[in-house]
Amino acid sequence: MTERVDPSVRLSDRALLDRDDVVRCLEERARAFQGWRPFLYIERMWAQRYNVSGHYRHHYDWTGNGQGADRVSTFMVYLKADCTGGGTNFPRLRKPLDKKWCRFIECDAEPQEEGVTFKPIKGNAIFWENLRADGTGYPETWHAALPVRSGEKVGLNIWSWYQPPIRKRKSKTKTG
Repeated sequence: MTERVDPSVRLSDRALLDRDDVVRCLEERARAFQGWRPFLYIERMWAQRYNVSGHYRHHYDWTGNGQGADRVSTFMVYLKADCTGGGTNFPRLRKPLDKKWCRFIECDAEPQEEGVTFKPIKGNAIFWENLRADGTGYPETWHAALPVRSGEKVGLNIWSWYQPPIRKRKSKTKTG
């Protein structure tokens, strides 16, 4: 199956990862990080490669379809970050005032983007909750992969879902 994506919305190469031992280990670590939450399912992982001009316009990772099935949380892991640009921008978040955050976020005097932009740094990850306890989405999670100006960025998406156990019906038996 070929996925057609509008390059004005997203321009990247994507690869669905096989569920080998390394990927299963990553799934388990992502689940353990969120250990307080029962019945957590980790979606199949995708790697994304962004070359020059690669981007993904602002979007949510949750659908808000009200059907109860939705992405609970997201990890954005930077596997390669030999680039300029390419940060992950959250325009609805307030930038921290403490300058120690400038190691991880863009702190230029004249920001080109509103909100907070996380720098792509190899080995770093961003984690966020997509849904409130009542199942509605956090509007603050509106985010984008900003265009890569030079070089290459590779990221890994790890999405989790709440998947309650399926209850088996008790069979009725007649006794005589």
